[in-house]
Amino acid sequence: MPLQSSSQPSSGEGVSRFRGSVRATLWPTRSLSGSEHWFDELYLWTEGGSASTTERAGIQLHALRSAFDWLAYDLIDRVGVTVSFGTVERSLDPLMELFESNLLVAHRMFVMLRGTPQRLRSRYRLRAFADILRGWQFPVGYRISAPRVSMELSGIDLVQPIFAKVLATTSGRSDAWNDLALEVRALSLDTKSTVVGAVETRQQQQAASRVGFELGQGRAICMPYPPPTLPTRS
Repeated sequence: MPLQSSSQPSSGEGVSRFRGSVRATLWPTRSLSGSEHWFDELYLWTEGGSASTTERAGIQLHALRSAFDWLAYDLIDRVGVTVSFGTVERSLDPLMELFESNLLVAHRMFVMLRGTPQRLRSRYRLRAFADILRGWQFPVGYRISAPRVSMELSGIDLVQPIFAKVLATTSGRSDAWNDLALEVRALSLDTKSTVVGAVETRQQQQAASRVGFELGQGRAICMPYPPPTLPTRS
C-alpha cells in the first residue's frame, strides 16, 4: 500500500508490525535565492507509538519502495530519502536488492544516511553500502541531527557524503549563522551542497544565503505537499 499524506495513517507490508500511525509528507528542496528545484524530500514520522529499530527499518523499506514507484510513474522528478544506520544493519540484503532493481533512476534518487557510528555493530557494512550506492551512481548524503554539527564528525568520515542536510538555527544573531557555516566547512562539507532545513522565516532564508548556503527547505521557501497516489492497476 502506498504511503499516504500527513493527515492519514499509512500501513503495508513494511509497517504492519507497527501499531501506531505512519505519516508522510514531501518537502521541496530549492535554491534559497532562485528558482532551482533540487529534489523533494520524503519526510516520515510516527504517531501513537514509538517504533523499534526493526519496525523503523520496515517503515523505511516501505517508504523506499513507494518513492521508487513514484519515480517510475514520473509522479515526482527527483526524491530524497533518509536511511538510518540501523536499517542498513538489519535490512542490508533487501536494501541492496531494491536499489539494484532501480538503477535506471539512480540519478533521481538522493539518499541521506543518518545515525550514530558508535552504535554500529559493523562499520564495514555501512561503509560498503555507501560505497556500492556511489558505484551505482546514487547521490549519497548525510543528515545531520546532532545539536551541534561538529558532533557528527565520525558519521561524516564514515559515510563520505557529497551533500548534507542541517537544520536552520533559530537564533537571529548573525554570529550564529556564521558559526553554522564554519562548522559545516570544518567537516569538509560544502555550504553550496548542504541543505538548510526548517527555514520558516524570510529572515532565516536571507541569513542562510548570506553565509554561503544555497539550498533550503521550509515554509519560507516552499510548502510541503502530500505523497502522490499511484495509478490503479487494471
